[in-house]
Amino acid sequence: MIPLVILDLDGTVIGASGQVVASVWDAAEAARAAGVKISVCTGRPGLGVALRVARRLGPNVPHIFQSGAHLAFPDGETMMASSLREAAALKLVHHARELGLVLELYTPHHMYVERRTLMSEAHAAMIGVGALVRDLAEVAQNEPVIRAQWVLTPEQESLAMRLRLADVQVSRATSPAQPGTLFVSLTRRGTSKGSAVLALCSHLKIAPERVMAVGDSAGDIPMLEQVGYPLVVANAEPDLLERFPAVRHFEEGGVVEALAMAVRGPSAVPRAPVG
Repeated sequence: MIPLVILDLDGTVIGASGQVVASVWDAAEAARAAGVKISVCTGRPGLGVALRVARRLGPNVPHIFQSGAHLAFPDGETMMASSLREAAALKLVHHARELGLVLELYTPHHMYVERRTLMSEAHAAMIGVGALVRDLAEVAQNEPVIRAQWVLTPEQESLAMRLRLADVQVSRATSPAQPGTLFVSLTRRGTSKGSAVLALCSHLKIAPERVMAVGDSAGDIPMLEQVGYPLVVANAEPDLLERFPAVRHFEEGGVVEALAMAVRGPSAVPRAPVG
């Protein structure tokens, strides 16, 4: 048995419908009954849909939210949080204003936007979180901002990324539930899904080399690189399919397959591609 399985959400567990593939719930229940712990590792905040999924998949373990900036228990208690520096957050806000781009700021318990747009409202609906409209500069100066996020069309990415911040870590993701939209997370330098995985493993007293993780996008690479049994779903980005062993497409039971492997133990997990 593999004692801990860490699951990305969008494109791995959650599909275009915005819902978890039904068979995952039964597979998770069977895995937990066999002694496997399940934790979520997502760029989403620990609110709304992500929190509900985390509670059901792993009711008694901490989960990783906000691209690694927030580790929290299903009851909402924070285990660890890492905030952006105020100066960095303010630079992002001013950059967004100059270019007219959508920027979201997150604290452990809230999501803020400066104005509502079709794109930001679609994202808020997708993740099941009501965005609060505030002056983002005031939020940056008065709240613990643990993550900022650009919500962009692919054509806008180069504009947003003109701003280079030495103390900020960048992670890029997409979601089948909101096609045509790019989500670029910005956390404090050194804060990533990978750093959070190490903190989670330390808390649970499980060596990372005994852990399985399943993902689908470049933002999952720091997580996958930290564990002994990295897997990607067949719908993962091509670069990941070249680097990591794959299970089925998430809509065809990829996570169900991975959880069954975890129950059977390390010998059931495929090796990384060769070449």
